[in-house]
Amino acid sequence: MTVALTACASGPEHQAVSPLAQLSVEEGLDEAPNGIDEMAPADVLEQSLAAMRATGSYRVSGTTVSGNTIDIAFKDGVGSVGSVGAENPVQLVATPGAVYVTGDESLGEVVGADVGTTLAGKWLLISPEAASSFAIFSDGSTFAAAVLGADDPEGLTAVREVDGQPAVGLIFPETGGTLWVAATGEPLPLRLEEKGASAGTGVIAFSDYGTEVAVTPPAEDAVVDLTKIPVPTATPTPTP
Repeated sequence: MTVALTACASGPEHQAVSPLAQLSVEEGLDEAPNGIDEMAPADVLEQSLAAMRATGSYRVSGTTVSGNTIDIAFKDGVGSVGSVGAENPVQLVATPGAVYVTGDESLGEVVGADVGTTLAGKWLLISPEAASSFAIFSDGSTFAAAVLGADDPEGLTAVREVDGQPAVGLIFPETGGTLWVAATGEPLPLRLEEKGASAGTGVIAFSDYGTEVAVTPPAEDAVVDLTKIPVPTATPTPTP
């Protein structure tokens, strides 16, 4: 599941601000009340990630340019719950010690097993090897560091209004992505725009900071341990 959400992922060529941002913001603010427009881009990112961790929880939602959708609520240090995927999103409950997923028969392609008849509306406790594809969702700080901290920002936009809130854009030159950070109060991430973002894709929103998130693993009788599903063996070919 490559949702490492290629968050800031795209090609090397980019504009100073992503296309969607140019359409969706209104200029008119001269400076950031919280002072982030006077800081080095790397310091803004560091403070933004720290502010994010301090809230304890948040929600991330949207669709990448590549078509992966995500709608997951994180509780830092506890885990996450939500859905992620492309045409057939996978429902998941992830904790640092276990990952449970459920979905339709296409789930087998994700976890690497024939689960068509085994799933039957149950949750799969997937193997450590398969779970590595979902490890990014096991903790809010892990996700934030992997998605927002994977590249070094090298520029800042002017203060603009994004989704009704003053924000400063962090520009990532290698990917052409722009991370909009709140310019008032704590410098929390507000929105990540990939290169090529449009009104429907390439936009990941961060919201619901500090909201209670219930990360509840499914009941034991609703879980199938993928590691205990027998692997079919090939029938030996008779020798002449």
